[in-house]
Amino acid sequence: MQAVNPPEQTDGLPTLCGHEAAVAEAMARPGPLYLVDSGIDFAHVHSAFAIALHMHQPLIPAGGGDIKTARIVSNLKHMFDTGDSYNAGVFQS
Repeated sequence: MQAVNPPEQTDGLPTLCGHEAAVAEAMARPGPLYLVDSGIDFAHVHSAFAIALHMHQPLIPAGGGDIKTARIVSNLKHMFDTGDSYNAGVFQS
């Protein structure tokens, strides 16, 4: 499978996704992908899913009602900016 980069914009909006076909192709293959090459001892990993789930939060529009011109920030930045930061520091690395 050859990586194909999506366009920077789609219909005038930033392309935040676009590799769905490549992901579907990879997921359709049997067996582990790149497991041997990773060098990771997955038997001793306990919290990766929780970390990945938290860090994979989508970007959100902020600072305007028009999605084409609004700033884009992460959920963590939004938490700090809006005062909902009682536990945001825990997730900041």
